[in-house]
Amino acid sequence: MDFEIDPLIVEIARKEKRETFGLIICGLFHQPKPIQFANFYHQLIEQLQENFNEDEKQSTYLYPIAHLHITITTLYNFKNEYPQSPEKCLKYWKEYFMKLKQTSKKKSIILKLESIHLSKAAGYFQYKDENNSIEYLRQLIRDICIPENGQPSLQIPNIVHTSFLRFIKKPNDPIRFGEKFHRICKELLEKTNEICFDIDEICLALEARPYMHIDCDEFHVLDTMKC
Repeated sequence: MDFEIDPLIVEIARKEKRETFGLIICGLFHQPKPIQFANFYHQLIEQLQENFNEDEKQSTYLYPIAHLHITITTLYNFKNEYPQSPEKCLKYWKEYFMKLKQTSKKKSIILKLESIHLSKAAGYFQYKDENNSIEYLRQLIRDICIPENGQPSLQIPNIVHTSFLRFIKKPNDPIRFGEKFHRICKELLEKTNEICFDIDEICLALEARPYMHIDCDEFHVLDTMKC
């Protein structure tokens, strides 16, 4: 596989702090993470780090657990140019998030970790939306959250997932890397009890650093909605 180097991840790995403007509705960002999921993630990261050779370690960036999240909808992509008026954009989407809160029927989000994948750009967890609560929210967002004229379209993923690995450089042996990644993930999943967890709130977040590398605080979490 021809893995994609991500210049933004290169900056993050160097601890450079690029400012961005993004707005997303997401889950799993609150702290602490569900304990069963957190324990599994710590084990997986440990296994990958123990098994990667030096080149593979230097090629990959593994997310700190605090920055893991599930994007429900991207309202304004952090990779876009800054809006002409960030304040106006913030006010607009805060109002629509409030409408979402007022309209939504509380429906508990229950997710089961189903599989782990590796694409050209990222390693990611894929979940089963056990009671279709994420799909319900996404459809409600499509109906309620209409971008203003001139604003980018909503970006709604077609799966429920969490990215946790990206590339700083291409591994010297991408085939071997891919095989190793899949083997480690498969073995750990097989010997782990079913990972199923609830999410009791989602949030409207200001993505002021790439890939949600922000603090879970009142500056970045603009509003929350109980599920």
